[in-house]
Amino acid sequence: MLLTIKEVAAILKISKSLAYALVARGALPRYEIGNCIRIHRSDLDAYLQQQRKVPITETTPLPRHS
Repeated sequence: MLLTIKEVAAILKISKSLAYALVARGALPRYEIGNCIRIHRSDLDAYLQQQRKVPITETTPLPRHS
């Protein structure tokens, strides 16, 4: 499914100018159809996955000093 910049901005809850900036710097791949820019939904999902920050958790307890 191809999305417009306006739709991408609405999904991400950002301004259209910020959505354009993401496209301009190559963070979001685009299709150009005439003068129109479209972003594939799977590319938007991949971008979101790349932006995901997972908290660092301790997997092994640190040794305690007595």
